[in-house]
Amino acid sequence: MKKYILGSFILLSYIANGQVVSIPENDLHASERLLQDFISYDSSYVKKRSEAAVRAKFLAKKVFELEAKGYNTSCLHQILYEAGSLLYSSANFKLINERLNNLEEAISSPETQIDVEIKDPGDDSYGKCYVEWFLKVVASYNQLEKTTGDNPGPTLLPRFLDPINTNEKLENYLTSISVSDIRKTGVDNEREYNEMHATLIEMIIKGSPQNYVVDSALKKSLKNLLFNKLRNPVTGWWGESYIRNGHIEFVDDLSTTFHTVSYLKGDVPDMDKIISTLLVVKNVPYPVGWLWKNEYWNHNNMDVVTLFKYGWNQVNEQQRNDMSNEIDKMLQWCLTNSLQSNGSFKTIPEDGSIEEAQYYGTSFLARIGYFDKSKRFWTNKDFPETDTVKNKLITYIKHHQYTGGSGGDYYKSALEALGYTDTK
Repeated sequence: MKKYILGSFILLSYIANGQVVSIPENDLHASERLLQDFISYDSSYVKKRSEAAVRAKFLAKKVFELEAKGYNTSCLHQILYEAGSLLYSSANFKLINERLNNLEEAISSPETQIDVEIKDPGDDSYGKCYVEWFLKVVASYNQLEKTTGDNPGPTLLPRFLDPINTNEKLENYLTSISVSDIRKTGVDNEREYNEMHATLIEMIIKGSPQNYVVDSALKKSLKNLLFNKLRNPVTGWWGESYIRNGHIEFVDDLSTTFHTVSYLKGDVPDMDKIISTLLVVKNVPYPVGWLWKNEYWNHNNMDVVTLFKYGWNQVNEQQRNDMSNEIDKMLQWCLTNSLQSNGSFKTIPEDGSIEEAQYYGTSFLARIGYFDKSKRFWTNKDFPETDTVKNKLITYIKHHQYTGGSGGDYYKSALEALGYTDTK
């Protein structure tokens, strides 16, 4: 079985429409500069992070084992996600170790886990096993999406958005988390900014998952922020900015850009720039580029092909050929390296759960039209094995869908992507 290690070579420029598109310097050096920021904040950062990462990896393995055995691991996965994401975004090792202690204690009694689907009467939020406010907001959106009825009547924005439900509060909040001063605070706001950026597009601009009554001025304010203040006009991308040596450096972010383009269905400025940048940064490490630890990852591959699809008709033939070749490489990796014989996908801790890994792999295949030729925007090839692959995926999901570590919603979405709607 091929390993598909991509190597460390990075293409520094790309020709598009006769113009040279280069990787912005801030993107090219994003990872090493981020590390130096944390070391400047705490000279023992590398040692502390390495020690916590070893422990987190050990506990993550335990959580995934419990999920595979059919335990309700939704609470465990919330704690694991928070602890794991803090490892990449914070030098607050007191909080990180507290979360790992919480996780270790919860693992010891998996049969008595908190029900994460119980609403907090204080602000109507969900996500009881999270500590940070913004993660509770994201979990609340996911829970509302899971439980909302079809075409509900108009309803006010939920109380958990009270801290940001006016133009002034919204702009102050998003502006504050769009810039990080790690050397001063020890915190990279990218994680919070990305999560909230996406959730607020859904809830305020789209009024999803319910029919929210949203002040038109609030929608206008958020769109103005997204398109005119929080975007890199050179690349067309969204991302986080960093205060370094008295000036601000913008770093493009694949995930934040994917969320914006996807949730707004491609109705964003400069899709041609977005695609040109996407092609040139392909071998740059995440969060800028496509690779996770120098390899493909279904989560990022899903993001990339979604951007390709929205930009397909806004670029030239050469770029479409390049996109087609890249999708073919990702497909071969998915089928020969990631997809397992039992219909599951190989997981890594960063997937969040076995359930989410299954969704990312399935969604990648569905979005490139692997199962449905009418959606195969990038090629005229036939894939005669698709029915066999689809049946394996459905069989695996049906067997595990009620023990999903993320509550089952990702399994449901994966089945829908496969065209299988009977979830009984």
